[in-house]
Amino acid sequence: MNASADLEGLTPASATRALVTACKVAGLRSDQAELLRLGENAIYALPREGVVVRVARSDTGDTEKKVVKELTVARWLMAESFPAVGPRDEFPQPLRAEGRLVTFWEYIPPSQAEPGLADLAVLLRELHALPAPHFALPTLDPFPIMWRRLERAYGVKKQDVDFLSDACARSEAAFRDVVAQRPTGLIHGDAHRGNLLGRGDQVLLIDYEAMAMGPRSWDLLPTAIAVDRFALPRPDYDAFCRSYGSDVTSSQGYEELRTVRELGMTTWLMQNAQSGSSAEEFAIRMESLRKEDRERQWHAL
Repeated sequence: MNASADLEGLTPASATRALVTACKVAGLRSDQAELLRLGENAIYALPREGVVVRVARSDTGDTEKKVVKELTVARWLMAESFPAVGPRDEFPQPLRAEGRLVTFWEYIPPSQAEPGLADLAVLLRELHALPAPHFALPTLDPFPIMWRRLERAYGVKKQDVDFLSDACARSEAAFRDVVAQRPTGLIHGDAHRGNLLGRGDQVLLIDYEAMAMGPRSWDLLPTAIAVDRFALPRPDYDAFCRSYGSDVTSSQGYEELRTVRELGMTTWLMQNAQSGSSAEEFAIRMESLRKEDRERQWHAL
């Protein structure tokens, strides 16, 4: 990855430069690109071209492994007739552009009916029932990416970075103990309602970057956490549990896994917390983590 890209980080401006460069190579028009999401990746829609473009934060070896895995998983899910979104393999990918890796995916137009938690529960149940893929998947380990975020942190207070570093160090051993004691299988790794798309009467599960082998409870955590953190009504959560078939909050190791998940959510936000609403939300999360306030509401950004 070039030094200037590393210093700047993934911003709307830097991501757009990579988008434009990659689209020129692929023969796509990017002049009407719409930024859908800026997080671990920048996601752009090109409705006129029928393409979604994902711009990764870097083009380093670790990032390349994740991007190649995501493409491989998507192709496998399609072959298994699982409701997934496939890559647009008529374009060369992944492409290197401006120090970042770029991939191209099928564009799904906005649906009038927004997928719900029951849809998520059903898809997770079906995903967890799939046979193991014919290729190797990594074992769930959320800590390397958190450590990289902390090492590259900029524009946030040093005391916040130090606190998060200490919290990650305290949580890592407990996480590994819990995982070692639980059965593992295929997991999505980042299962929440934002990773669902509707296409007619069908609901699709998207974003395969975090797919791994791990405890299936990991995929249920975001919805459980949403009750305390994002004001998800308890009846909605109960319906999710009925649709999936179990309640992760009653499982062994839930509190330890929840702590790790919340640290991941906070270090993810930290990457864009230099100003504005992201900085305000980061401050809220840091205060609640310091006070060990498990019921302080957070806000989805």
